[in-house]
Amino acid sequence: MTPRRSQLAAVALTASAALALGGCSFTNPVMTLQPYSGGDGVRAELREGAVIVENLMLLTEAEGEAGFVLGSLVNRTSSDVEITLDLDGLVESFEVPAAGTVNLMEENLTIAEITVAPGGKLTGTLSTPEDGSIQVQAPVLDGTVPPYDEYLDAVTTGETWVPRSQN
Repeated sequence: MTPRRSQLAAVALTASAALALGGCSFTNPVMTLQPYSGGDGVRAELREGAVIVENLMLLTEAEGEAGFVLGSLVNRTSSDVEITLDLDGLVESFEVPAAGTVNLMEENLTIAEITVAPGGKLTGTLSTPEDGSIQVQAPVLDGTVPPYDEYLDAVTTGETWVPRSQN
């Protein structure tokens, strides 16, 4: 084989290998583009890609103790949406503005007595008049350990939660 033919064969082999290996990702979705729960809480969609609860979780010291609700309600539609949250006897409705978010931390939602121990999951319901309802399994976390202890302090003292960085 002449040097010229050897070079052409090497180029052809390299191009074929690159095409074959690159083709593997052609049929697979890019996982970083898929919605997921990036925190300790749960993510759920009432309307696909439009009305969403992000990072919903509850903090408590123990089963039977008060609990603090964390998470965000997200509205990516062009009109206001009323979202109702029903968790362990706590029923609250929120008007989420068009293309807006309601941060549940800032609402200081507390449940008088959590019926699930830390480490478990509490079944709750999210609903809108337009989309119906869905059930969510919100994790119950130990609020006495960092970084969650600062949130639980607000529940036990009855004060409005303020981030430590603003104290």
